Amino acid sequence: MTTRSARDGVGARYRALPVHWPTRIRLRLHARADRRAGLPLGMDAGTTPVLQDLLARHGDACERERTRYLADVEPLTVELGRLEAELTRARTTVATGRLEHARTAVPPTEAQLARRLAGEQGLPEALVRQRRQTEHDRRVAAAQTAVDEAQQAVDAALARRAQLEARRRHRAEIARSRVLRYGEFIRRQAAIYRRALARRHPDHEALVHQWRDDLFPPPAWAGTDVLVPSSREAGVAA
Repeated sequence: MTTRSARDGVGARYRALPVHWPTRIRLRLHARADRRAGLPLGMDAGTTPVLQDLLARHGDACERERTRYLADVEPLTVELGRLEAELTRARTTVATGRLEHARTAVPPTEAQLARRLAGEQGLPEALVRQRRQTEHDRRVAAAQTAVDEAQQAVDAALARRAQLEARRRHRAEIARSRVLRYGEFIRRQAAIYRRALARRHPDHEALVHQWRDDLFPPPAWAGTDVLVPSSREAGVAA
């Protein structure tokens, strides 16, 4: 059954599919014919042609949704991979910049402050010291600016990654909701068939009490937070 959170996340268009009256009549007619033929021979999904058909349709729908989801999020996955590489480089730049800032921020020594450059031999000592201090402050400010810019790049990449992951989760919720909705649709058809089959059936009690309720379970990937199923998880779980 589709959960409340899944429905709330994807909107009204993913509500339960109706089983129209022509389908109900067809299922009841098949159930009557199968009952007369002595079917089912057991409680598994493969015991009647109707259940086999419903099971196959459910599996096909699950695989289609999985394939559609993977195709939809492929560009997002590529972009996320690019962002991860960009984040690694930006974080390395931040770490390197902080080391450079820490090295540059060390106060100059007396010898460094008193050092005269070419053309400064006739200048007063106080002016020379002021020039060395100003040069030092500029280097510290430049190192801090480089760190700030690198950190801004990291923050921008993190924000972009969060947006892409949110879009991927939203598409995963849509795919999951489609699968759960269609599974409920198939189970309602199976229930209509079962009720008509059990009516006047020689094994009425077995059909009522031993009928498997998990004939059409959702695929394993529909229960994960992010749908990245392997080939073994495609379709309907056995």
